[in-house]
Amino acid sequence: MLLQGHVALITGSGRNIGAAIAQAYAREGADVVINVRSSVAEGEETVRAVRALGRKATLIVADVTDSRQVRSMAEQAAREIGVVDILVNSVGIAPMSKLLDTTDERWEEVMKTSLYSAFYCIREFAKPMMEKKWGRIINIGGVAGIRGSKFKSANAAAKAGIIGLTRAIANELGDQGITCNHVAPGHMENTPKPVSWDQQPDLDPDYFDRWIREHVPAQRRGRAEEIAEMCTFLASEKGSYITGQTIPINGGMVFV
Repeated sequence: MLLQGHVALITGSGRNIGAAIAQAYAREGADVVINVRSSVAEGEETVRAVRALGRKATLIVADVTDSRQVRSMAEQAAREIGVVDILVNSVGIAPMSKLLDTTDERWEEVMKTSLYSAFYCIREFAKPMMEKKWGRIINIGGVAGIRGSKFKSANAAAKAGIIGLTRAIANELGDQGITCNHVAPGHMENTPKPVSWDQQPDLDPDYFDRWIREHVPAQRRGRAEEIAEMCTFLASEKGSYITGQTIPINGGMVFV
């Protein structure tokens, strides 16, 4: 029970990676706050799964791109389950768009969803962690910020921002007993293929599958449970001397 006595909040935890992390944390003894913006039915399913593992769980519907809703979410979580000391920022989007087709609105949507949300949540939840002198912050990003993915200028910039934010928080809060790390998944099972906003055929509809064949030594997509295992380790005392790091989990695609 690596996380016994802790309370975790995972944004975007109605499905896929977020839901897998919530259940992995529950198996290790943590009580869990589930967050969704609109997929309420999926969030409720994750809550049921956590409770079936014998842990407390609550669902909070909030848009984490809005700092006011983040603040309200923190207050509600403290009332209903307890003060959050493990935060996982799992929200993000990665639509494809050619550089010259990326409008201001599209750029801002990706930045707010994939980067601003993490900042708002860290700023809100860091204070009680500092008071406790213990905390874990894990940002789920991606390989786009490491390698710069074709047709993903906005996503690459946002994910590179996550890397910088992770390092800055690790530096600033390290003496408060708080770690902050970035987990960068590669192509995953049960997640939508990258698509363009306009579904333009010239954005290469076979791009995703070709990447798996040509650039992933493991020759398969990752599983959400594999991301959750790393996040469990980082949240526990076993990961207490790891901070400010980017940890790719991608079947080897980055080094090829």
